[in-house]
Amino acid sequence: MADGLDRRGGGGRTVVIILVVVAVLAVLAYALGLFNVDAEGELRTPEVAVAVEGGELPEVQVETADIDVGTKTETVELPEVDVSTTEEEIKLPTVEVSPAGDDGTTQK
Repeated sequence: MADGLDRRGGGGRTVVIILVVVAVLAVLAYALGLFNVDAEGELRTPEVAVAVEGGELPEVQVETADIDVGTKTETVELPEVDVSTTEEEIKLPTVEVSPAGDDGTTQK
């Protein structure tokens, strides 16, 4: 029975492969100039008439809540942070640039 299911699924796949091959061959044949398509006449879009009549919006009444924005004073506990510093000696990189001829060896 599994063989019957495989054959049915493979048939659909075969049809898709054949259609893809035919499409590729048609594009290739056109690109190589094996056939030519001539069209006569002017391409025009169809004329469309649209009739619009006035519409009407429904009456809507909206009631919203009252919102009051303000401030009030409250007492809150804040942590007290004590920061202390110490002095230490560390090595920092330095850069010295001496322009060319500044060492006195250039002859004038």
